[in-house]
Amino acid sequence: MFEAVARLGGVTRAAEELHLAQPTVSLQLKKLAEALEVTLFEQRGRRLHLTGAGHALREACDELIHCLARAEEKLAPWRKPKLEILRLAAEPESRAVASRLIADFCARQPGVQASLHIGERPELLERLAAGTDDVYLFALEVEGLPAEHRWSLAHPKGRALSPSAALFFRQALRLDASGAGANNDPAIKEGNEWISRGTTTRR
Repeated sequence: MFEAVARLGGVTRAAEELHLAQPTVSLQLKKLAEALEVTLFEQRGRRLHLTGAGHALREACDELIHCLARAEEKLAPWRKPKLEILRLAAEPESRAVASRLIADFCARQPGVQASLHIGERPELLERLAAGTDDVYLFALEVEGLPAEHRWSLAHPKGRALSPSAALFFRQALRLDASGAGANNDPAIKEGNEWISRGTTTRR
C-alpha cells in the first residue's frame, strides 16, 4: 500500500489501483507512520511527496520486491507446471470424432487439459465469431466419403493459435477418427475460408 502511494504520488490513485476505499488507504498509511515513528509524506499542493524517511522506506520496499521476484524464479523448478487449457467445440454429428481426437491428443500432450463443448451449427458459428473456443469441429456432407472422415477444423479468424491449439491442428491433420494415418486430410476453416491439402475454396 505504501509502495503504491509513493509510486503514484497520491492516495486516490493508489486506492483505485488497489481497489480499496480512499479512507482505508489513508488510515493504513497513518498507522504505518505511527508504528515506524517517522513522517513518510508531506503534502505539496494536491500531491504527496516522500520525506527523507519515506525515500528510505521506498528503497527498502524496492529491495524487498526484487528479493521476492528472485525467490519466485528460484522456486519455479519445484512447482508443478500449470496445465494449458484447450477449448474444443463440436457439432453433435462430430461428437465421436472430437472425443477420439481429444483422447489421442491428451495422451500425447499430458501438459494440456482439454474441454469439449457440443452445440448445433448456429451456436458454434456464433462462438467462432466471438472467439469463445480455440478449435471448432464441423461435420461435412461429402458424397462417397466415410462418415468418420466427414469433418473439418476451424479456428477464430485474426487470432493466433495458442501453442496447444497449434499442436492439436498438426496432430489432427495426420489422424482420422480411428487414429490411423488419414487418407483424406480434414479441412481447416478460418473465417469463410476452407483449406484442404493445398486447395482453397470459399463458402
